[in-house]
Amino acid sequence: MSSMDDFFFRAFFKLKVHESHGTAFQQLINSLFGYGVEGFQPVAPWGNWGDGGNDGWVEATGTYYQVYGPTPTSNISPDATVQKAIGDFHKLPQKWKNVNSFYFVYNDHFGGAPAKLSSALQSLKEDQGLTECKALVGADLEQIFMSLDSGQRQIIVGGIPSDSSTYIDPTSVNDILTHLADNDTSPDFLMSPPPDLDEKITFNGLSEGVGNVLKMRWYQISIIDQFLTARDPGFAQVVASDISRLYEKSKEYVNFEDERIADLRYVWMMDHLIPDVAHKHPHSLKAYRESAQVVLSKYFETCDAYEHPEQSTSP
Repeated sequence: MSSMDDFFFRAFFKLKVHESHGTAFQQLINSLFGYGVEGFQPVAPWGNWGDGGNDGWVEATGTYYQVYGPTPTSNISPDATVQKAIGDFHKLPQKWKNVNSFYFVYNDHFGGAPAKLSSALQSLKEDQGLTECKALVGADLEQIFMSLDSGQRQIIVGGIPSDSSTYIDPTSVNDILTHLADNDTSPDFLMSPPPDLDEKITFNGLSEGVGNVLKMRWYQISIIDQFLTARDPGFAQVVASDISRLYEKSKEYVNFEDERIADLRYVWMMDHLIPDVAHKHPHSLKAYRESAQVVLSKYFETCDAYEHPEQSTSP
């Protein structure tokens, strides 16, 4: 598996965590732990009995998990998070036996667990004589995810783009991607890349890996140019405007502290070019994502996506 495969897997997983809260976060954890935690069993609440503070467990070891995924805009205080964790733990002995370890799975959106939470769980471990008691946050979940094999990762986040540029599989992502599917999209290596492409990549804070993807897919954009030439001029402007709006939305939704924020916005845009139905089929999704990469390369060159170095504001 290449380093770019690892990058896309990490990026798609990180975005999935950022976008998951409530029931969606619970479902993500059930999938992740089902593959990554031996013996894990999810628990669904039942009537008035509820779940007894147990969202999932490993019966053989007496390990219990409570999952908490508040929305990032809910402004839950650290004190409220601590109360949630400690309160859920104290429910366990009332309905469950052999409580040896307790994990509070908390969607911190990769910002780290609140210090008060970690300290409270440390004290709880000592007071209750537990084998382990701690918070599991985004970084821990990413580590579990990356320990899975490629097939299991694809089930969770979908297929990732190939680093091969020899072809694009059939897709139906708007008129342009349909056209890409219906035509030979072998790269035209006789084309000369624009001289400022590397400058744009550096200016926008994109990593070398994503920059290489943009440059590799650039050799396939001639098929888009041919398609647009055959359409009325107004259509090309509509497409450019759509991509520009998508980039602005990426800055709105992918708006958190991360050293690779520009790369994550690239991945977010790639996924949001694709119709919802494709996300239900991991192997088809791989093909959709590869086609979306060509579109993004085209509109990165024209600066409809990302910023131009001559603009006064930074990304």
